[in-house]
Amino acid sequence: MSRHSIVICVFAVASLLVAACGGNAKRTFKLEDSADSLSYVVGMNIAYNIMQMDSTMRADAVMAGIEDVLKGTELMSFDDGRMFLLSYMNYDVYERVRNYEEQYLADLAASDNAVVRANSGLTYKVGELGDMGQMINSDRDTVAFTYRVTNMAGKEVDRAEERADTLRTQVGRLQDGLREGVKLIGQGGKITLWIPSSMAYGSQGDEQKEIEPNEMLRYELNIVEVKRRR
Repeated sequence: MSRHSIVICVFAVASLLVAACGGNAKRTFKLEDSADSLSYVVGMNIAYNIMQMDSTMRADAVMAGIEDVLKGTELMSFDDGRMFLLSYMNYDVYERVRNYEEQYLADLAASDNAVVRANSGLTYKVGELGDMGQMINSDRDTVAFTYRVTNMAGKEVDRAEERADTLRTQVGRLQDGLREGVKLIGQGGKITLWIPSSMAYGSQGDEQKEIEPNEMLRYELNIVEVKRRR
């Protein structure tokens, strides 16, 4: 992102925050023509999107940053600011996500004795154990399973109509949470998995599957077949 783009984004956020925090402030800006209206709508859209990502921004600090940049009196260089932003997104946001997931899963386990929490962070509830004599022994084994995935809001993601009904793959190629989960039951078994974001799609998410960054997922999974590598 360029220096100019960042300033535009920050200004849009600041405008919305000031409007929200200073409800008694008198508006002075008027939409005189279509260019004003288009610019205003673009600013609203940017601000709404950024506020959905992080609601902890403070209006006075945002405004100070804008004014200092315009005056050339920044408290940090552009490169330092970019490094701070990267650090914040990689560590601070992750820590808050981790704390939220931890509390959610702790409450879930406390409300249902059948829910088990593994040391890895995976949380699960076995529906049917399946054939315990036909379980996965190695990451080199092949497993076939059907599944349904939802996020914590209950929205279905990675929808079945947009992929094969049955996923058949070598166990070692699965993401951490799924790889651990399929080993808990045998062929014909059913299990529900709550997979923390760090064991699923992480901070990248998957736009094509409609999975947001840092999103914990709930899998309803049925093991169709296990083929052991000899």
